[in-house]
Amino acid sequence: MSSPHQSVPPPASSHIAAAGSATGGRWRRIAAVAVPVLYLVFLAVAFALDWPQWLRWGVIPLIGVLSWLLWPRSPHGVEPGVRVIRVPQLAYIGVLVLTFCVFFAFVGWPAGLWWLLLLPVLVLVWVERTRTTVTPEGLELRTVFTSRSVAWSRVAGVRLPKRGFVRARLTDESEVRLPAVGYDRLRELIAASGGRLPDVFAQAEEAIREQSAAERAAAADDAPRAEGE
Repeated sequence: MSSPHQSVPPPASSHIAAAGSATGGRWRRIAAVAVPVLYLVFLAVAFALDWPQWLRWGVIPLIGVLSWLLWPRSPHGVEPGVRVIRVPQLAYIGVLVLTFCVFFAFVGWPAGLWWLLLLPVLVLVWVERTRTTVTPEGLELRTVFTSRSVAWSRVAGVRLPKRGFVRARLTDESEVRLPAVGYDRLRELIAASGGRLPDVFAQAEEAIREQSAAERAAAADDAPRAEGE
């Protein structure tokens, strides 16, 4: 029985991946995050210079509208080419929340807590860099500090660990982590592979159906014997 938690070797195929989506929206995401950050800087100056309350807080609706307009919309439909699997966009909201948290701590003690302002920047870089790109040639793996390419000819299967991202098992028995590909993105990875990776979910469902059919057949065979006894 096949399971998404097992290493599954892909069948030999020269099929070209047709599923894909444009990355797009990178700079819009950065701008959408930068607008609230700049507003926090504005607040710091406003508090330092004791500007009026209406000026400090009156631009909040404008900041909200600008952030919403700058936020990239998810593309609809499927485009041929590549598929980029990234950290979910909700992570950018987490960056905003973290920014607000560290900002208020920074205002309380600027000289000693200035380094806290670097945390949202580091998290933003991690969110923006972490991705797995599926191409007709193979997998492009990118983390904050590294980038790596793995050709399809080297991929022997996939494995889902108990924690962390999905791993690709290579022909030399080594494994590589697929950044941003968790269990919830495994179906997307399989679809984007264009047949190079089998649909382990469908295989598992088929195995369950076959097992159920075998159990029903065995029960049907046992029923006449029980009646004869």
